[in-house]
Amino acid sequence: MSRLPTHQHFPLLSVHIETVHETVEIVRALGSVDLLTGAELERCIEIALDRQPIAIIVDFTDVDFLAAFGISILLRTNERRPRNTHFVVVADGPATSRPLTILGLADVLTICPTLQAALDDLHLDAGDAHP
Repeated sequence: MSRLPTHQHFPLLSVHIETVHETVEIVRALGSVDLLTGAELERCIEIALDRQPIAIIVDFTDVDFLAAFGISILLRTNERRPRNTHFVVVADGPATSRPLTILGLADVLTICPTLQAALDDLHLDAGDAHP
């Protein structure tokens, strides 16, 4: 009798926070940002905001799906952040930058295609982004 293959269960979204340049928080997401997973992203952004950084970068480089709920998290973050805290979204490709661009959010959010571009926008060096 053959056994059916077992399936490993991976989280739909993994989020990590990293501090660079002592005052810049990078929130990196991997997976899908939607109604089921968005709470974890929002929780991590809140943690980053509580650290009172000069900038928060939400890195969607490894996000393969961005739903309306994820976009609303970005908009709420942009509205709630202190005005002296820069907010940058790293998004490139059809899953992330395309929906943001189609909705006209490039006029509301600072969107960069890479982490290096986001750090350059803040006049920082990506080489320092990895401890």
